[in-house]
Formats: sequence, C-alpha cells, structure tokens
Amino acid sequence: MTTTARPNYRFVNKKQPRLEGVAKVTGRTTFTADVKLPRLAHMKLLLAPHAHAIIKKLDTSKAAAYPGVAGVFTADDMPAHVQRDAAARVMTPFAHREVVFFGQPVAGVVAEDPSIAEEALDLIEVEYEPLPAVMDILDALKMDAPPVRSGMGGADNSELAAHSVVTEDEGPKEDKTPPNVTHRLVWARGDVEKGFAEADYIVEKKFHASWVHQGYIETMTATVDCDLDNNYHVWISTQGSFSSRDGLAKLLGVPEGKIVIEFLEMGGGFGGKIQPYAATYAAVAARILHRPVRLQFSRSQDIRAGNPAPQGYFEIKLAAKKDMTITALKAKAVYDSGAFPGSPLMAGGNLLGSYYKTPNQEIEGVEVITNRVNQGALRAPGTPQATFAIESAVDILCHEAGFDPWAFRMKNGVEAGDPMANGRNFGVIGLKQVLTAFKDTTFWKNKDVKPAVDANKKIGVGWAIGGWLGGGAPTSAAVFLNGDGSINVDIGSNDISGTLTSFAMIVAETLNTPMDRISLQQGNTASAPYAGMSAGSKTLRTVGLSVQKAAESVRDQMFKLVAQRLECSPEDLECMDGTVRVKGSPDKSVTFATLGAMSTGYGSPTPVIYGAGTSGSPAMAPGFALQAVKVAVDPDTGLVDILDACCVQDVGFAVNPLAVESQIQGGMVQSLALGYSEEIVWDEKGVLRNPSLLDYRLPTALDMPNIEVKIVEVPVEGAGPFGAKGMGEPPIAPGAAALANAVFNAIGARVDTIPVTAERIMRTLGKL
Repeated sequence: MTTTARPNYRFVNKKQPRLEGVAKVTGRTTFTADVKLPRLAHMKLLLAPHAHAIIKKLDTSKAAAYPGVAGVFTADDMPAHVQRDAAARVMTPFAHREVVFFGQPVAGVVAEDPSIAEEALDLIEVEYEPLPAVMDILDALKMDAPPVRSGMGGADNSELAAHSVVTEDEGPKEDKTPPNVTHRLVWARGDVEKGFAEADYIVEKKFHASWVHQGYIETMTATVDCDLDNNYHVWISTQGSFSSRDGLAKLLGVPEGKIVIEFLEMGGGFGGKIQPYAATYAAVAARILHRPVRLQFSRSQDIRAGNPAPQGYFEIKLAAKKDMTITALKAKAVYDSGAFPGSPLMAGGNLLGSYYKTPNQEIEGVEVITNRVNQGALRAPGTPQATFAIESAVDILCHEAGFDPWAFRMKNGVEAGDPMANGRNFGVIGLKQVLTAFKDTTFWKNKDVKPAVDANKKIGVGWAIGGWLGGGAPTSAAVFLNGDGSINVDIGSNDISGTLTSFAMIVAETLNTPMDRISLQQGNTASAPYAGMSAGSKTLRTVGLSVQKAAESVRDQMFKLVAQRLECSPEDLECMDGTVRVKGSPDKSVTFATLGAMSTGYGSPTPVIYGAGTSGSPAMAPGFALQAVKVAVDPDTGLVDILDACCVQDVGFAVNPLAVESQIQGGMVQSLALGYSEEIVWDEKGVLRNPSLLDYRLPTALDMPNIEVKIVEVPVEGAGPFGAKGMGEPPIAPGAAALANAVFNAIGARVDTIPVTAERIMRTLGKL
C-alpha cells in the first residue's frame, strides 16, 4: 500500500468486517418484500408489447369485476392531485394514449393475492396501433427520423446554459435540430486542426457500447400505505430515502412531510434504484384504496421496465508526435437516453476528454431519445462507455506508433492543475501514483508469463485507465452520549456498500473508544438526519464528514466538562477506551459513563452531550484506477477466457481497507462484464430478446479469476474523512477497455463494440 505520512490510526485504516454481514448471510435481514402489514394488497403491472404505439382501446371492466380484485388503474384513473410531466418517467406512472417503449406499464391491477392480480391482467383488453419505432442510435440523429414520441419539439438546452465553459455553434436551432436530439454540448480549447497538422501519428476510429442492466439481486420493490388523512408510509428498495420521498411528493402533489420512508436494507442498486419507480404505482393505488399496496417486479419486468444503463456511440480522432506528446483530440459522444431525456452525457463527455493533457481539443456531446426503456445510472454513469472509446483509441495509437503504452500514459496523464474537458482544473489527483504502483504488482511482474492453456488459444494482455470525479451533496448526522457511556450515531443515508461500518470506525477513531460501544441507527425520513442519495461515490465522503464533525462535537463537549472538573485546559485532554484523561496522567480521568450520567440524569444541570454534524458538498476528489487483464482467446470459436486481472486505485484514504478491496473487486467484475458478456438486445421492432437471466449473460464466479488489488492513497484534505475519496465508481470505468485491448493483443484484430462477444470476434476475424 502506497501511503503518505500520517498518524498511526487505531481504528480507521484497519480491516473491519461489515457490522450487518452476519444478519445478511444468516437470512435475518429485512428487505422490502419481507414487510408484513394488515390488509396488504398486491399489485401487478400490464406491460406494453410494442416499442411505439397508440393506445386505441383500453378496457379494464372485466378485470375490475374479477373476484378478489380491489382496483384497476390506468393513466385515466389518476386522481386530480397527481402531477404529470411527459418528459419524466417518474412523473408518468402509466402510458397515456401513447406507448413509447416495449415494456412500458399501461395498467395495474391490485388484488388480495398476487396470483389473482396476475389472472386479472389477462382480462384487460388493449388495442394498439403500432407506430414507427426508432431503435438505432445513429438513426435517432437523422433529421428525417420519425419522432420517438409526441410533444418533443427539439432540443432542451437548459443544461448548457448552466455551464459557462460550454461553447455552442449557432444552434442547435429548432429548424435544424433532429426531432430526437434532446441535448447538445461542445467543449473546446486550442486549435484542433493545428494540432492535427503538427502530429506525426493520427488515429480515427468509431466505437459502440451496448445497453446493460445493473444486475442487482433484489428487483424493484415497494410497499406503500396511505391513511385517511392522506399521509403516506413507504417501504422501498431505494438508494436514497430522502430523494425518493421528494420525488414521490412531487408526483403526488403533497408536502414532503406527508411522506415517511422507512430505511430498509437493499439487495443491490449500482445506480439503478435512484428513482422510486416501483413506489409511484403503489402510492397512487394506496391513495385511492387507502390500504397498503405492494408492487414487486419480476426479473423479466425489471429488465424490461427498469432503467438500465444506456448505449453510447463515439467517434475519436487522436494525434501525437513522435516523442509521444498528444497534440490534438477531437471526439463526438452520443448517448441514447431511451424514451425519456436525462442521459449521463455531461459526465461521460467530460471524462472522455479529461484523462490526458490535450492542448487542442474539441468534445461534442449529443443526447438522443429512442423507443427503448428510459436509461438510468450504472456506477460511474456514462464513464465505462466513454472510457472504452478513449482507451481503445490510445491503445491503437500506441500500437501503430510503437509507443510504450505505460510510458505514453505516464507522459500524457493528467496531474493537479490540468484542465478537464469542461474547463475546470483538477485538484489533487493520483493518476501518476497509480501508474507507478502498477509496476509493483504481481500482474505486471508476470504479464509476459504464458499460462498453460490449449495450444490453439491466443494469449493477450491489455490495460486501461479510468476515473470518476466524485459527487457531492449536503448531509447531516448526529452523535449522542448515552447515560452508560455508550455512543449512539444517527444517520440518514442508505447503506449499499458497508458505509455504516465505516461510520462506526470514524466515530471510534474520533473518540478513541471500542466499536462495540457504538450503535448506529437509521430511523425514517421523519426522524433521521438528512442525507443525499447513496450514489456518485459520495456517501462516505459526505455523510462521513458529518459523522466526523458530530463526533468531534461530542468529544469537545466532554473535554469542556472534564477540563472544568479537573481544572485543566481542554487541549491537555485525550480520549482513551471510554475515558477522558489528562495526557500523560491516566490516573486523572473521567469515564464516558460518568459524563453520560451527568448529562442525562434527572435534575442534572449538565446539558445533554449531543453532537450535530452538517456539511455541504465537499471539495472535488477525483479517483483514478488502472485495470489490467490477461485473456486467452480461441480464434476458432471466439470464446474468451479471463485468466488474470488486476486493479490499482487511488482511494485517498482507505477508512476500511477490507470494504475498499471488496468494492474494487466488485467494480472490476462489473466492468469486465460490460466488456465480456452483458448486453440488452432488442430486435428491429423494439421487442426485447433477452428479458431473463437465462439469456441476459451475467458473469459468475466461474467466469472471473482472482482479482489482485493494490490500494494507492493520495488524500485530499477536506474532501472526505481523513482525506478519503469516493472509490465505488472508478473501478467500473476501465475494465471493459482493458479487456478489449487484451483481446486485440491476443488476436491482432480490434473489436469496436462492447461486449466483445464470440460472435463479434469471429466477425472481426472475417470468419462470420
């Protein structure tokens, strides 16, 4: 582990098993589908069989009359208070007159039993008039493409106005904007044509990245109750209880305080459970019926009607001199947002042009809509796609020019102070340290070793860099000293990666007290401290800072009381295993229990020792990773075996190295899967061809080798507790590119689309 000089920490920076781990592996954890409520009804959804169609007839009378059915709901049954916005799916619970993607919910049945609801769905009579569907991302760019949906009159450039570094051409204007283009941006600096003229080597290439599902274990699920005063009580699988509350309040047209969301464990999200889609349907039904309603997607429904990560199309032109100096980069990034706008264009387009020092650069970004399910986030949204494109282009350039790929990246990789594509400058970053540490890995030392595989198979090694800037959001937390000297910690974030354990470690370190004296609580949105959603690699950074501040407040309050009691200065005190003592004089001390009794006892004049910590968005803390892969490719079948893998990543400061390592390994598995097997496939009419895990190819443990992890720590003061950076997103960025580069290294042919399937390899080799 590469580290900078720092104190010898007692609790943080040490491997700690997850506090909730035992409950999960023994089946004692409560998930949304485990919630039992009196009078609970069950909801099932009718999904559209067309990608684009007019609903000519929708008759629910037979379903409504079916024994055991409590209600049938369509867009026409929505109460007047429900707010609608055709440009946002969360504000469009059911298709209204027009279906815009295969699998769009058209109606919902609520019944006493889920099987009754399923049976009643078959009684709903729907007549569709199919319309032309736009399924190809390049077709969506055409001026003469049929509109994906009605009411989309050209581009919405509101995001462009908020970015002062964006330079626009004379448009996009209404009369020359393709009907399915919803956003466009251009980031430019220098003179790209001059840069290309000065170059000795120029590479031009086009790349595609496919739609993929987040692959979480627990499908979208929600249970919603609504009382006669129209107060909503919600149990939902969500990455952000407060953000889900706010979204539901907007849809339902009620104050946020009328909705209470309970914190529950979540069976995976990876960005796919940010929007409260499942709760929108259940909430509307619960309001009308005034009884609890549960909606749980089947696996097939989740793939058809969830919010998977979007496809991307990229055009890259990259140039360099003989001394390996990059002279120019010109790129176009197109993201398919599905049937509703909102793709990760800003993030992906920015990082596409931010990994390397490029004096002359032009990045054009375009968002289009198509008749596919709306897109959602997947761990570093938009970044794996963009990283695949730029890192493949770099690999091509190094191969054609004879450059050392490591030396090329070391020479051109960005450092502190260098500009990103959007014009902002990097602060402290650790890309160069990551590159240096790569040479100290077992993978690097064995990269040229030929493993024992079939003689017909070709061995290849590839690697790539990638990163994530790190998100931010205001947060709060509270720490309270109990009467017996134990510690309560109240937080309002959803734990999806072991952050509760890290928060306990932060409090233990701050108060220098054993972790078994610390308890963490998540109440609900009516009682827990506010926190943003668990996404963007920011939970530990933002909520962790608030937890740290709250613990420091408790410590300072205890120091003030003890200083008065022992007649010393607070600066002379320290915490040690449940006591506050004078430094160097352990016999002069007061226990936490004594202080707790003083501050909670009946009639005591001592104030309660309660620390509140709040923080705004912290300083940006980009995290960079390098991932390397060794593969064996069978040129007769196109099958790829992943033999070895390695990830080197700068995490700023590893609060819990065990959690960090597992997050990195999990992220790399997902990243390799994007390059190896995962892909949602629609036919030309927009019908989904692989809506189950039998056909949607998630990797298993048998597909993956042991992944070597090397942690690099380049802390950023103020960016997170102890200088920690967000580390959940960077490990998904470079793996697909590394795998594609390894396949090229093995067979000498470049596959320009991920995943690099056997079929695509065979076509690239000219064997299909």
